[in-house]
Amino acid sequence: MRIYSKSISNGYLGDQFGCHGTQLLEGTSMVNRSFQLSWSDLPANTQSLALIFIDHDAIPVCGFSWIHWTVANIDPKIKELPENASLDMNLLQGVTSWSSPIVPEDWRLSCDDAIGYGGCAPPDKEHKYTITLYALDCKLNLARGFYANELLNSMEGHLLDTATLTALYRMK
Repeated sequence: MRIYSKSISNGYLGDQFGCHGTQLLEGTSMVNRSFQLSWSDLPANTQSLALIFIDHDAIPVCGFSWIHWTVANIDPKIKELPENASLDMNLLQGVTSWSSPIVPEDWRLSCDDAIGYGGCAPPDKEHKYTITLYALDCKLNLARGFYANELLNSMEGHLLDTATLTALYRMK
C-alpha cells in the first residue's frame, strides 16, 4: 500500500493547509482546508480506509501529540481525498485536539467545531506531521465526532496494512 500527496512539495505541506492559509473556520483563526491525499496498491480484502493526521512535535509545547484530522470508513473504491475533502465530501470525521480542555480558552473550539480538519499551527518551530492511512477488513462502528483513541481501538484486529507519509510545516 502506498500514499501520495500533491499538497506536499519538497517535503513541505502547502501553506494553505495551516496557519499561513486563508480559509478559516467561521469565527475562528483555524484554517480548515484539508490537503489532497491519494493511494494505491490496497490489500485485496480492503473494506474501508481510515486516516490519522498528527503532530508528534507538539509534545514539548502542549504535552501531547496534536491530532489534526481523523477520518473513518473511507470507501476504498475512491482513489483520493481531493483538497478540501474535509468540507466538500460526506466523510465520517472525528474531533481534533482543537477541542481539548487543556488547550488555552482563546484557542479552544467546541467539539462540534473541532470535527474535521484542523490546520497546522506550530508555535515554536517547524514541525513534522505524520499522515497514516489504514486499510481495514471492515467498516468501523463509529459516530461523527469520534476521538482518535476510539478509532484506534475499533481498528484492533481489523488492520490489513498501513502507509505513512510525513511533511514539514513552517511555524507561525
